[in-house]
Amino acid sequence: MSDNYAVLATFLLAGVALAMLVLALARKQEAPKAAEPFESGSPSEHKTWVQFRVRYFLIALVFVAFDMEMVYMFPWAVVFKRVGLVAFMDMFVFIAVLAVAIAYAWKEGAFEWER
Repeated sequence: MSDNYAVLATFLLAGVALAMLVLALARKQEAPKAAEPFESGSPSEHKTWVQFRVRYFLIALVFVAFDMEMVYMFPWAVVFKRVGLVAFMDMFVFIAVLAVAIAYAWKEGAFEWER
């Protein structure tokens, strides 16, 4: 058991030493040119702050819904034959909830790139 603590202490000390090294080697003040906007190899000629509507969060939610579906469907498919009807009903409820989430995303316009 003490070997585990020795390994933990070694990694903890290495992490603290690395953090201290980074702080010691970091620049203390920023160069004035580093704060200027820079685009495609030349200084920006126009206003660089352009506001646009970001709707990526809806796309991310739809991705998470489909991703979680696959995470749960693979183990379900592996044990489906053994468990039988109970597994089928569980997956039916899961897919029904997922379908409601997808219908909501569709209603909110998550699948439309431009409005």
